[in-house]
Amino acid sequence: MKKHFLTFVLIMAFCQTQAQVAVNISGQIENLNAAESIYLGIDGRLFPLNPPADGTFSVDVNISQTPSFFYLGHITKGRKFEQKTPSIWFESDSVQITKDWSDQSYQMQGLLPFQDNSEKIEALKGKDQFDFILANPIDIPSLYFVERQKKKIGIPDLERFTQLVKEEHQNAAYVKRIENYIAAKKLDKIKIGSKVGDFTLPDKDGNQVSVIQPNNKTTLIALFSSGCGYSVASIGILEKVADLNNDKIEMITIWEDSSREIWLNTRKDEKEKITWTNLWDEFGFASTYLNNKMWPTFYVINAEGELEEIIRGYSQKTSNKLKELVK
Repeated sequence: MKKHFLTFVLIMAFCQTQAQVAVNISGQIENLNAAESIYLGIDGRLFPLNPPADGTFSVDVNISQTPSFFYLGHITKGRKFEQKTPSIWFESDSVQITKDWSDQSYQMQGLLPFQDNSEKIEALKGKDQFDFILANPIDIPSLYFVERQKKKIGIPDLERFTQLVKEEHQNAAYVKRIENYIAAKKLDKIKIGSKVGDFTLPDKDGNQVSVIQPNNKTTLIALFSSGCGYSVASIGILEKVADLNNDKIEMITIWEDSSREIWLNTRKDEKEKITWTNLWDEFGFASTYLNNKMWPTFYVINAEGELEEIIRGYSQKTSNKLKELVK
């Protein structure tokens, strides 16, 4: 276990807080059905376009890195989101696209050299997709698709993949998420009564903060997601626990968000109520290591560093259990 934690610490030493990149995506949608709800997807978020009759649109957004990709899509009659373009990669701060809504065609200047390769990968599924990626030059789209499918790929294959990554891409967020996933999966599985090893995550200022500190206190870790309404509502429960706390327990919220922008600015008014340690699961290590299955989930770790209890969900029962920790 010591060796695996050392490996993780070395990985995290190379991780840097991502600067936000401001981009503008604009263009025109031809042959548009006015009754459809049209969205632009980028950096893990969907933006409603609501284009006028001429189909023009413009979206300003901060993203975590470039190269990145966007796509256009709509809500089907079955209330599901459906892409109407492939993932379109770009690296400039201003992009213009023309899309014919009656078919899959689109036009855009400055397409990146690996766009064709990305569309081939996106059309494949499962093992065929991964085999194609390994057999072709590993560029940014390959990194993205492997990171997205990492839970379906064996650890030896993921390690083999990371060894093939070009030096210029080794600090890409996709690679860091794969490396953190591998590091977490190699550790002993967390269960009630087992020791929880320390790891670090960034706070809002980019400082790496130790999660499991030797302070002879019980630690309460709340694993949240900004896209989960129950997670945001649980801030109110933790507020009440904090009011009763009187330094009896160490309280930590960890947000499993795809970007720093989402973590800091989604439901910002509610998050401003957080007065305890507040961290971002930047590359997904905490979620994998703690074997998270749903949001919100609360982990109670005793003064000896052992996992004592796992409390899942937002309910009065959850609130009562958490308040018991500070009585």
